[in-house]
Amino acid sequence: MDITRGPDRPWSRSFMKILLIQPPIEDFYTTPIRLYPLGLLYAARVFHHEGFQVKILDCLNPLKKRKIPIPADFAYLKPFFQNNSYLFKGYYRFGITEDEITSEILSFSPDAVGISSLFTAYFRNVEETARLVKSRLNVPVFIGGHHATVFSSEISEKSRFIDHILSGPAEGSAPGFGRYLKGGPDKEGFLPDWTSIAPAHDLLNGSHYRMGKTNYISMIASRGCPVGCDFCSVRAMFGKTIEYREIDAVINEMRLNYNDKNVRIFNFEDDNLSFDRKWFGEFLQAVIKDKILKGIELTAMNGICYPTIDDSALDLMKRAGFRRLNLSLVTKDRTLQKDLGRPGGLPHLEQIIRAAKKLRFLITVYLIIGLPGQTRREIQETIDYLFDQDVLVGPSIFYLPPGSPMYNKLGLSKELTTNWPLYRSSAFAVETTHLTRSDLIELFSEVRKRNLAKKNR
Repeated sequence: MDITRGPDRPWSRSFMKILLIQPPIEDFYTTPIRLYPLGLLYAARVFHHEGFQVKILDCLNPLKKRKIPIPADFAYLKPFFQNNSYLFKGYYRFGITEDEITSEILSFSPDAVGISSLFTAYFRNVEETARLVKSRLNVPVFIGGHHATVFSSEISEKSRFIDHILSGPAEGSAPGFGRYLKGGPDKEGFLPDWTSIAPAHDLLNGSHYRMGKTNYISMIASRGCPVGCDFCSVRAMFGKTIEYREIDAVINEMRLNYNDKNVRIFNFEDDNLSFDRKWFGEFLQAVIKDKILKGIELTAMNGICYPTIDDSALDLMKRAGFRRLNLSLVTKDRTLQKDLGRPGGLPHLEQIIRAAKKLRFLITVYLIIGLPGQTRREIQETIDYLFDQDVLVGPSIFYLPPGSPMYNKLGLSKELTTNWPLYRSSAFAVETTHLTRSDLIELFSEVRKRNLAKKNR
């Protein structure tokens, strides 16, 4: 457990009510299915175990969208938007209004407020939410999440509205912090095993989280990833050892939400769901055989690593409810793949694509544009190769990956590394020896143009 503190216990009353907030965000776009506040649901359950009453305020639901001026941080992008219809349409604030947030805070009257701080690029919205809380209530404000973990010391120096920073997963930091809030010792007592924690889906209104007209939840069956890609920051939060939950526990979580919340889409946020082939196969078979989980859809936007699956796994995935197959290639250049620590090879990828087409999967394969060491020619060859495979191509613009092995090797200017809003794909912020910002935008736009043409065929 690691708790970074502001003033030492400035609040003396007994703490009973905790409000956990997912703050609004500002960006050129967002992906709604990635906004389910799963981390807060784990934190909520841990605080429940410590005797607190907990409420979740998800400021991104409903996902109100309001166009706002492009911030000065991104002024350099304005010329690129003028004659490019394949870039973003504008800059937006996503989420409920400050007045609505204030009303929710005051109506619950919490004794402490926690704010999710997952993504470095959105810390400004975290701080604004903390400021709003402090302007209405004299209560401790704490944050947790990946950004809070990686940049805890910098946040302590930067923000006067945040009193405490909880590092690492909730089960490691929240129990001690809860005891600290109640005036007890923060380093004594039971710490739960994360695999035994049932996230508090019951704190959310099931009908508010939908894909189209279908209710969904996000969940995880595993944590950590042993692969160790140079640009990946998973280990900073969850380590390099992958741990899986018991299959019965995962199935029970699905059944409960199927029955109680009419959930029919289960989105797995695991970083490498299929790494343990035996576990994955047994899990899929359990879903297929379950008498309750009929007609469901499964999705895993991150966690299907193509070297870990074969034709048999694809067949089980299809029968269990997978309709979409999201795979990450990164680059077709084998030398660069090796340097980055990426597993896999093109022959196996092609085999998986052929088998997935026979099973009528909707296939998207992702590449990264702008990694150190990439050239425009190499990226173009990867783009052409993927379109030759007749799949949708997902272009991911490389952005600063705090907590990754690569981060400290980049040697970028302090002006860039300290400007946290630029830590996002849509900023096109990282130029390299071989790739200018214009190159990045042109390659990104080309992929979007060719995807649109493919869809319209």
